[in-house]
Amino acid sequence: MEVRRVAIRGIRESLSTVQGSLLRLEVVVLLSALVLAVLVLYGSANRRSSDKLLRGTMWMAYSMSYVVVSYAVGIIQDGPFHGETFVLWAAALLLIQASAYSAPVHSRRDVGQRKKLLLQHVLQTGLVLWLIVNATGRNTSYRAAIWAFWALNVLKTAAKIAEMIETSRPDMSVKVVADYMAVEEDLSSGDHGQPPDPATMQGYRYIFHGEEVMEPVVHDHDGGGHAARDDMLSQSAARSVVTIDQVYQWIDQQPYSDFEKDRAKDFCLAFALFKLLKRRFYGYVPAEAGSDKARGLVLTGLIHAGATGPDAAFRVVEAELAFLYDFFYTRNIVLVGAKTYIFIAVAVAGLTMWTAFFGTLGPGYHRPHVGVRDLDRSVTMLVVVITAGLEVFQAVVGFSSNWRYVKTVYRCVRDDRPWAKRRRSHLWWKESITPPETKYWEDKVGQYVLLKRFHHHPWNILSWLTLYLVEPRRQGQKRGRRKPLPPEVKRAVLLKLKHSHCQLSNGAVTLRKYHLLPLLSWACRLPKLTDQILAWHVVTTACEWDYDGGRPPGRATAGDEHHRLVATKLSNYCAYLVAFVPEMLPDPSVNAEQIFDSAVQQARDHLDGCWTPGSVLHKLGVIEAAELACVQESGAYERAGSATVIERAAVLWGQLRAAVPADARRWEVLAEFWTEFLLFLAPSDNVDIHAEMLGAGGEFMTQLWVLLSHAGVLERPPVMQRQ
Repeated sequence: MEVRRVAIRGIRESLSTVQGSLLRLEVVVLLSALVLAVLVLYGSANRRSSDKLLRGTMWMAYSMSYVVVSYAVGIIQDGPFHGETFVLWAAALLLIQASAYSAPVHSRRDVGQRKKLLLQHVLQTGLVLWLIVNATGRNTSYRAAIWAFWALNVLKTAAKIAEMIETSRPDMSVKVVADYMAVEEDLSSGDHGQPPDPATMQGYRYIFHGEEVMEPVVHDHDGGGHAARDDMLSQSAARSVVTIDQVYQWIDQQPYSDFEKDRAKDFCLAFALFKLLKRRFYGYVPAEAGSDKARGLVLTGLIHAGATGPDAAFRVVEAELAFLYDFFYTRNIVLVGAKTYIFIAVAVAGLTMWTAFFGTLGPGYHRPHVGVRDLDRSVTMLVVVITAGLEVFQAVVGFSSNWRYVKTVYRCVRDDRPWAKRRRSHLWWKESITPPETKYWEDKVGQYVLLKRFHHHPWNILSWLTLYLVEPRRQGQKRGRRKPLPPEVKRAVLLKLKHSHCQLSNGAVTLRKYHLLPLLSWACRLPKLTDQILAWHVVTTACEWDYDGGRPPGRATAGDEHHRLVATKLSNYCAYLVAFVPEMLPDPSVNAEQIFDSAVQQARDHLDGCWTPGSVLHKLGVIEAAELACVQESGAYERAGSATVIERAAVLWGQLRAAVPADARRWEVLAEFWTEFLLFLAPSDNVDIHAEMLGAGGEFMTQLWVLLSHAGVLERPPVMQRQ
């Protein structure tokens, strides 16, 4: 009798253990499916986010998903869960995980880490195959779904491996494009004997697509160069290579509105310019740099007020950088036809309904003898529905691919076929020629105000807990939320670029225009450009606080607010770059960081006890009065080179107020100064920082850098020297 009791107790404990393992398995499967589903949706809908917390959370969830799926598979393998129900869960999780591999990459370091995770996924695929082969049960619906999920996972994994291999190979097309652009001027010089027209792209034979069939240029130094240039577009290449002027001519022939045509032209131009921009990341110097033709492309071809509005230039750049992001971080360009997408979505959706209604709810279903009643059915239903929903969602997103759109345009232009009669990519609900409506960037910029943040003492607890794997914040380095960049600010920068005819200056031209250069020239000749940024930034902040504190109600006009908005937004953005992204500025990042750290300490020394805007302004006035002895009658500040940032700013603020007493005029000066200065800071040879920031949501400075690159402005002129 005692032996029987012990045996019954052992059976009960065993059942309790199995029941607990089953409950853990059900919870893990559900949580894994939901987390992976969020990653898939996030990767397809919002892959470029500047929110560091969101990006960090998503990357942590992505990394942990492999551990959790491995844990779920381990429970199925080691426990008494060899039934088809549990193997179906494992196959579904595996498929969702393969889809989540396209979740966003935020830095180049993430790319290397994903290679390791992909290898782990391949091993998991083999392990699940072993579970499938050894699964027990005779549920036909489950068997069909299991093999379909596993096979689709193999196809997706193979595509990711192919993309990884493609990413590791050098892009030979970059050299082809670089060689072609070296002779493009000669190729297009004979077009109707007319000068290039950037509005119609007449005379711009920039490659749109098809360069993979071209051969590199063989330069002939004996006078046969023209023959080599003709060889570039000979035989099959002459038909397969499509240039941007051909695309524009083809779009003009289509029966659509001017708005639709302009949007299509902008998008196709972005793709062509993306291929030109890649040269800079491979060390090639653009052959068209400094040419009037390149300058006209930006000043007339991009900065225009056509049917699509004055923001076409930045819309082109944003689309171009989206292509660049895909090129560097995903290479997700292995496309299948529209019929294949439809077939996959319909097949998975139909299989899900079959599995759900006939396998789970049908008479062939056999529930486990342990566990919460019908919980396994609910888990199965949720998992297969999530799997099918994600496949349908990805199929729909696939139709809106920017790569698919340009390839469809390329085939239509190459074959001289109207858009309405395109074959392989024809979508009955997408009759318009307009490109996909995809939001690439947030239109937000970082903002930093030194006079507000110099008191900040970071705790850096996260850095201590992670043994400084997370970079600690420095004194005064408090990052705020990125703020929307108003369209009028972007347009002000474009207008300044257009009116200056790409002649860059660090603010001296603006000061000369308003007859302030003799008085304030010292403020444009500081030891480093970072010194100039911080000095003018403090002055702009002081003007804003003074304006807010002493302005009677109703005094401001629309023009005042416009200039004030432009000046403050750009001033705070430049200060943000100094504090957080110094690699984008002309000075070496180490020097910029040292200057910033010194400025924070100097602000604490000079403004000790100042906690309100009024007290800060009063202290600046006191410092200005103390520094007047070093200001000559001509206005030159003798000790500008050795003074602190706060001392320079106090003197500059006082001189600017005295020379321009009217608030409206002062804001006009500051707005024009900052648009000019920001463009002066944009040219850079540090291409790596621009590539790195693409994964973090992008920077406005990168957009300006791209615009100037296409205008042929690769270097900034020397700063005005002391006289």
